Amino acid sequence: MITVRAQQPAPYIHADNRGLVLCNGPQCAFVPASQLRFAAETFAIIAEEGRATRSQATHVVGGYRDGGEVTLYVGTQDQLLSVTVSEADFNAVREAIGAR
Repeated sequence: MITVRAQQPAPYIHADNRGLVLCNGPQCAFVPASQLRFAAETFAIIAEEGRATRSQATHVVGGYRDGGEVTLYVGTQDQLLSVTVSEADFNAVREAIGAR
């Protein structure tokens, strides 16, 4: 058995070949690889039109641009998680998940 001290992480977004994780600190939401194309399409709409909300079954992906920042949200219809990132970071995430 092992016990180690841990602390809550700072908010982050992580993308790799297994999916996309949005974390606002106390909670995280996961978009699996099978839904990355849907997320990438939604992020493209946000980039072009400034806002988007799309659902696939009970899962929701969306966000909006505000000034130089982008607020993104993902989760289920009854429990969404959101984070705010710079336009530059949003574009980097878009590129990372769009390349899949």
